Amino acid sequence: MKKSYCAFLLVCFLLLLGACSDEHEEEQEEAAVEENKENLDPATGLFMEFIKENRDSDRVAFLATWNDEPIAEINTDLTMPLASVVKIIIAIEFAGQAEEGDIDPSEMVAMEEVDKYYFPNTDGGAHEAWKSTLKDGEQVSLEQIAQGMMQFSSNANTDYLIERLGLEEINNRIEELDLNNHEPVYPLTASIVIPQKVMEDKDIEADELEDALRDLDDDAYRQIAVDLFEEWQTEALSEAEKEAATALLDMSIQKVWSDRLTHAAAEDYHKIMRILNKKERYSEAFYQELDAIFSVELEDESIVRAGQKGGSTAFVLNQAVYAEDENGNRFEMILFTNDLNLSELEVAAMQMQALRDKLVNEEVFREEVREMLAE
Repeated sequence: MKKSYCAFLLVCFLLLLGACSDEHEEEQEEAAVEENKENLDPATGLFMEFIKENRDSDRVAFLATWNDEPIAEINTDLTMPLASVVKIIIAIEFAGQAEEGDIDPSEMVAMEEVDKYYFPNTDGGAHEAWKSTLKDGEQVSLEQIAQGMMQFSSNANTDYLIERLGLEEINNRIEELDLNNHEPVYPLTASIVIPQKVMEDKDIEADELEDALRDLDDDAYRQIAVDLFEEWQTEALSEAEKEAATALLDMSIQKVWSDRLTHAAAEDYHKIMRILNKKERYSEAFYQELDAIFSVELEDESIVRAGQKGGSTAFVLNQAVYAEDENGNRFEMILFTNDLNLSELEVAAMQMQALRDKLVNEEVFREEVREMLAE
């Protein structure tokens, strides 16, 4: 009996020792994580950690170059939702048609023609922010509409330009640029109404809607958007109809919407950014118009020419950038993310611009990123 009791005490001691050891190891790991966080660059460190930790997943694609030399190459051929980055293709088609004389950028358009594509509370205030900069709220030029698409990211402006430029012509531009991974472009605001359309056509309840949307193949999904878009050109939706459609967009339906946005790979948009940065393929007249709608001014005075377009949903934050400095150095960066949770989205939103700026301006940082992502 005494031996059994002693054995029991020994087992208890060993279990306690093991528990203490596990707890100690956990404390050491937590301390190491905290120490690592303290050593991270406060401007970019958390986002760079996210990129590094997810480089083997389908949640991030990152391609950056300096004078055609790679800084980062992660999942470059992985197709991901573009969100508003897709508007670059439409801007290129706009500049191309302006160059050819097919459209006149100075042509005036009634604002109500653009507003028929506006769905309140679906674009982060982009459309209203653009309109607030206009002197005349009744008439607007095609070039101003294109600027609103690129500089403010108005989805209504985007779909109006799709109407004017032609969806077939825009998608032909993808082929002309030889973008092998790029899916077809389709109207953005029309996709907001797809859930309502599917629900009505299939006569299903709201709790069946997510599965019904996911069961649609890509071609069928896009065709619904195109059909709706074409209907609106003769009879626009009323404000009440728009409100009824957006009421269905809970987070689960928004996730389907985000997942079904046009996809492309980082290498596709890096190819575009490199062409635009070098001013290749197209004429000087093309680039004059493109710069009028697409160029941005960076805070760094050494940057003589730059273009940038971001894109976001509740699950995605993307950026495509090109820049040239006064010494002729050229920088291109494509950074796509997907399936972000709220805290990851906040980190990306806070640090993506700083990452771009440091890669443009700091040679030491470019080397640090190369080394970090090569580990």
